[in-house]
Order: sequence, then structure tokens, then C-alpha cells
Amino acid sequence: MRVERPLPIARMFVAFAVLAISAYVAIDAYATTIARGGNDHQTGDWLISYPGMFVRRGMFGELLFGIAPPGQATLWVLFAIQVALYVPLIAFFIEYLFRANFSWSAIALACSPAALGFIGWDPLGGFRKETLGFLALVLLALARRRVSSPLRGLLLASSLAIWTIGVFSWESLAFLLPGVGFLLLADRELPLRRTLASVYALIGLAAFGSSVLFHGNKDTPGLLCGAIVQQGLGTNLCTGAIAWIGRDLSASLELVDKYVPVHSGYLVMLALAVLPIALSPWLRRYWAWGLAALIGMAPLFVLGIDYGRWIHILVIELAICMIAGNRALIESKLWNPLSVALFVSLWGIPHAAPTVPWAAGWPFKGLAATLINWAQSGLLRVW
Repeated sequence: MRVERPLPIARMFVAFAVLAISAYVAIDAYATTIARGGNDHQTGDWLISYPGMFVRRGMFGELLFGIAPPGQATLWVLFAIQVALYVPLIAFFIEYLFRANFSWSAIALACSPAALGFIGWDPLGGFRKETLGFLALVLLALARRRVSSPLRGLLLASSLAIWTIGVFSWESLAFLLPGVGFLLLADRELPLRRTLASVYALIGLAAFGSSVLFHGNKDTPGLLCGAIVQQGLGTNLCTGAIAWIGRDLSASLELVDKYVPVHSGYLVMLALAVLPIALSPWLRRYWAWGLAALIGMAPLFVLGIDYGRWIHILVIELAICMIAGNRALIESKLWNPLSVALFVSLWGIPHAAPTVPWAAGWPFKGLAATLINWAQSGLLRVW
């Protein structure tokens, strides 16, 4: 007879407090951004479309313009979709927390500033196209469970559809193929797993190849901006991601090289971010898959300067793989109330390092910083 364990109220409070504060900060900050007309990266990247021709990263924008009413309403439809994409991911982690009875290891993995907490401590790093890749992985992980054949088929078809939209909307999602490979091939949980792995890989490679062939030129940003204006949106969305479409690879490499001294700080952030993974028995059993995921993400660190985002993507990818497997392989005795409290509260990862002379450098981020700011604001209002 199975004995139900009582829920640990204190640990539940810690986990839900971190997740709730992070989600509130992220959604509130981005809603304010949308109300002001959107952000040229956070919003603009999703508005890349097919302005009379095929353009890399344009699938989502083309679909969005086809269903959304013109004007500011387009941005709010996009906002709703961007927020909705986080719901399955957060639910997947919360369901894992309950299965793990809110163990300290589970809280360290789920509430890490590099995992679900990431978008709260630097909201500019959230609501990006990697959420499409996260959703595809979550659906694939759910398909591994003991579910009916029709439901498994629906989950696999949905995952493949989201994967297709994702990689043709941001080709870098193809770097998540090691995570797809683990979910399909590491254990014999799914039928036709090798065939499915080949299909995911072919779609990813096709999207990546098309992004090379149709990289864009100096005229592409103007065409994309024209489509945005035609949709009734502002030209403030035409800088950032739209402008970068017209630049060649050398511009990205030059920017990465220029800020190597600043980016070196991310080595410390990376070491902290992977602690819940590195301390787990999962990595000792599946170290080859972990290495493959790290190698798979490596090109992004060469091609772009959003190093905080790249670390976040790597951590979420591996966390989904870990949660999809044996829960016991995540547990580590090194996580206790003190170590978890310090780990989830005293640091955060900027999505990108400051690259302007007047920036403050590496600002103090994280849960503690947010609570301190709220307390200071409250006291100022009282006084």
C-alpha cells in the first residue's frame, strides 16, 4: 500500500515565492514594454515575416500577421502568445516539484536564476523565440510517459509542429537537437524513436541551411520594416533584431571579439548555473548527452553576445531532459536549506553584458535585489 507523504509547506512556500515573484516581475515589465510600443529585440524579432519573399526567421511573423488585427492589437496578441508559451514550461517544472515532494535538489533546479527565475531577474532576456524550442521539448518529454497511443501521437505531432515553426522562426533552435536526441534515444520510451530523431534533425538542418542561403542583405531590413508599418506598428520596432537581419556574420563576430573582457564574467555565471546539473547523478550517467548539449550550444557563444540567454537555454534544455527521466538521478545531498536559499536568491544572470560606456557594469541581480528594491520603493512612498 502506497503511503502518501505530507507536503512540506515550508519548502513549497520557498519554491512558489521565488517562481511567483519572478513571473510577476517579468510579465509586469514586459506588459509595460508592450504598452509603450514594444522592444526592438524582445518584440521586433517576432515580427520578422515574409515581405513578398522568403526571409530567414520569418515564419512566426508571417503567421502572426495573418491572424492578428492591425495596430497595437497585434502587439497584445503577440504578448498573449509569448506569455502562453511559458505556461506549459512552468507547469512541467511545478508538476516535477510535486513529484519530488519539493526536495531541495528539485527547488535548486527549478528555481535557479538560470532556469525559471531567469526572466524575472532580467526581464529583457525573457519572451524570446527559444520558448518555442522549450515547448517542443516539453511536449516530447510528456510523450515519453505512460499515456494512451492517441495522446502520445498528439503530443508528438504537436511537438514536431512547434519545432518546425520554431526553427524556421529562429534557426538557432537547431542547436537544441542534443536535447531532442536525448528525449528520443537515451531510453527506449518511444516507438519509431530513430525515425523521429531523423525527422527533427532534417527539419532543423533545413531551417539552418535556409537561413544561410537567405541570410538577408542591406535591403532586407527596409522590406521588413515596411511590413511592420503596413501592420500599423511603429518604426521603433525596425531597429534591433530587424536591423541585424541585414548584417553579415562578420559584424556579429566583431562584436563578440570586442567585448571578450566583459564576457569573461559569464564564466562565473556559467559555473553557478550548472551546479544543480553538475552535482546530480544524472550527469554522471548521461555525461555524453550533457557534453553534446554544451557543444551544441557553443556556436551561439561565438555568434552572439546574449551570453546570459545562451546559458539559460542550455540549463532549461538539460533540466527538461533530467526531469523527463528518473527523478532519483537529480537528488544530491549537497542541497540543503542554507545552500538553496543562497543559490536561488543572491545572484542573477544579465541576458547580455553591458556594451556601452555609461553602463553600470555587472549590476547586482536576483531575488534579493528585487526584494530590496521593493522595500526601498515602499519606504520612499511611506516617507
